[in-house]
Amino acid sequence: MLKLIAAAVLLASMSVPARADGGACEPISIFAAASMTDALEKVASAYERESACSVSTIFAASGTLARQIEAGAPADLYLSANTEWMDWIQNTGLVRAQNRIDLLGNQLVIIVPASERSVQLDIRDKASVLAFLGEEKLAIGDPAAVPAGRYASAMLKHYGLATLDAEQTVRAASVRAALAWVARGEAKGGIVYRTDAYGAENVRVAGTIPAVDGIEIVYPVALVGKTPNTAAKSFYDYLQSYAAAAVFAEYGFSRVSAE
Repeated sequence: MLKLIAAAVLLASMSVPARADGGACEPISIFAAASMTDALEKVASAYERESACSVSTIFAASGTLARQIEAGAPADLYLSANTEWMDWIQNTGLVRAQNRIDLLGNQLVIIVPASERSVQLDIRDKASVLAFLGEEKLAIGDPAAVPAGRYASAMLKHYGLATLDAEQTVRAASVRAALAWVARGEAKGGIVYRTDAYGAENVRVAGTIPAVDGIEIVYPVALVGKTPNTAAKSFYDYLQSYAAAAVFAEYGFSRVSAE
């Protein structure tokens, strides 16, 4: 009997990870925009080493994730690539205003296949962009669910390329998918985040899209639920730390706020 009790205690102690301070830690799940994949995985790994708390990362388009959370997906945190989807999930009552913060900033770039070694594109020069594309396609994220696509569509219209946006864009389920189309030569060019182009194989940056007033690229993060658990709150705080900010900067994100 004593052996059975001892075994039961051991199994119970193994079911929840132990924190570095000896306490118990609930597993943490964060639903994050696909453009955060590389940077957030590195941040999560660092946090796991420091805290001994398990962090599960789930990546997809921000709109897809928001709808999954609204449908009951077990997310502890939500990191969106724009404020609109965060506002949407907050309006459902699943996020409270005091439990969200604008975390990071980003920028859009025009990418082309790496084989196009000499191409330089300025979105303000409509003629050169249209001449480069000819009758071929420009890959962007689907504006209906992908913030990068929404930003790209807004930028094209702002710079007088609304016809191109309507007739020559192919719209991907995520910004990473749009990048892959360009890398494989399935699109002549694409508009993605600067951070996605960093280190990407088979593509190169042909131009940076200048910032426009009213089209600010901001990544907010929030705790999900009316009473977030302690482990999730700890990771939420860590995401705002200088240690996390240093990793995000390695991948090209700018810091909006940090401890």
